[in-house]
Formats: sequence, C-alpha cells, structure tokens
Amino acid sequence: MHRTTIAAGLVLAATLSTTALASAEAGTSHHASSARAGAYSVTATVNKAEPLQGSKVKIKGSVKPAAPGAKVTLQLRYADQNKWKNVGTDALSGQGKFKFTDKVSSVRERKYRVVKPAAPGHAAGHSKSLEVTVFGWRDLTSLSPATLSGFGEYETGVKMNGVAYPNSLRSYTAYPPGSGNWIDYNLNRDCKTFRGVAGLDDSSLATGTAQISLSTDGTVRYTGSFGLTQSAPVALDVTKVFRLTVSATLHNGTAAVGTPQVLCSF
Repeated sequence: MHRTTIAAGLVLAATLSTTALASAEAGTSHHASSARAGAYSVTATVNKAEPLQGSKVKIKGSVKPAAPGAKVTLQLRYADQNKWKNVGTDALSGQGKFKFTDKVSSVRERKYRVVKPAAPGHAAGHSKSLEVTVFGWRDLTSLSPATLSGFGEYETGVKMNGVAYPNSLRSYTAYPPGSGNWIDYNLNRDCKTFRGVAGLDDSSLATGTAQISLSTDGTVRYTGSFGLTQSAPVALDVTKVFRLTVSATLHNGTAAVGTPQVLCSF
C-alpha cells in the first residue's frame, strides 16, 4: 500500500508539473504574440496651420521603431469628407524620419496624417490628425450683402483720380447733403484681413466730398474724408469679425471703395 501511494503521488506531481510547464509556455507564447502585434508609433508636425491658398505646407516626423527604407504614406481628408485619400509616399531615413510637401490649391479645411503600414512583428500605425485651415483672398463683392441702403456693387468698377478699380463699391447720389449710405457683409468669423482703397469717385462734383467709415460688429475701425481725386488704401484686421459695414456720409460727392477684398477660409 505504501509503495502504491508513493507511485500515485509521483504520477500526480508529474501531471501538475506538465500542466504548469504548458501554462508557462502558453504565457510566453501569448507575450511573444503581443510583442509581434505592437503597432508602429508615428509622430508628425505641420509647419503652417493657416497657410495662404497656393502656398505649400511641409509635414515631417518620425516612426518608431525605425524601419530604414520602409515606405510611409501621407493621407489627406477634407472637412466635408469621411474618407482619407493617399497624396504622397516617402522612404524612411536611417533614423526613421520622413518629410512631405503639399501645395494647398483651395481654401477647403483639411486634415493630414502619416501612415506606416504593417510589417512582420509590428502592426500598422498612424500619426495624430494635423488640422490645416487654408485662407485665400476673395472680392468682397463675391459675397451677398446682408443689408444695404444707398450703396451698390459695381463689377465694372469705379474710378478714383483716373485709376480704375474693378469689382468695387459705390454710393448712390444722396439728397439732401449729409444723408447716410451703407452696405453690410457677414464674414461669419472666417476671415482675417480686409483691404481696399477708399476715396471719392471721379463722377463727383468738383466741390463734392464724402466721409467713409468701416465698422466691424458695430465698432468704427476706420474713417476718412475725401475730395475729388483723393483716395487712400485701407487695411483692417477682421479676425473673428461677424459683420463688416461700409458706410458713408455724402456732401455732393460719390463715395467709393475700390476692389475691396477679404482674406477668408471659405
């Protein structure tokens, strides 16, 4: 009986030892599998978050662990789209670095990211999305006026001191002298800069004058008084401005704003 008990104990011990070994090997195998499935780490930066239309942006970064010579892909997605599209590839340097250049030809908001495809031992990885808002110059007259009174848009332009300005604003003749004229535009807080030339239209009487003002969200930002042959360039920061107003007080003169433009992201 004693020998039988000892034998049974040895069998049980051997069984437990085998089970433990199998469990340990399974754990080691699981760990190795997890390591092989580890994703590439991709970091990327863009040099301009608000570039001008027609300029170029540069995206650069690195991949870890380094995979010299491996390909990475630059992807782009517009704000009104759901899918990423490939726009370029680059080979990683010996240190796992990459760089891309992309020309921004439209004012559409967009995002970029860089993707490193999967390879033996590592799953695919991609960088965080890089948001880019492109700004471009557009004629103020390409927007629809919110309200207006005594001001009109003239595609053929105006003349001030013999200089022609296309796509401009001009007041109507106002009576009695001293009455006001205005035109409003909603910029929707999507523009950064206004530029144009304020002055008196050459159709004015020789003794005519006009005072021209530009306001943003009800605050007067510029005022100028002009006689015949007089004009001056105007530039305003309109960052976060919702409404831009051009107004004039006339004294037998015709106010004009030559080729007004705004730098916007739409």
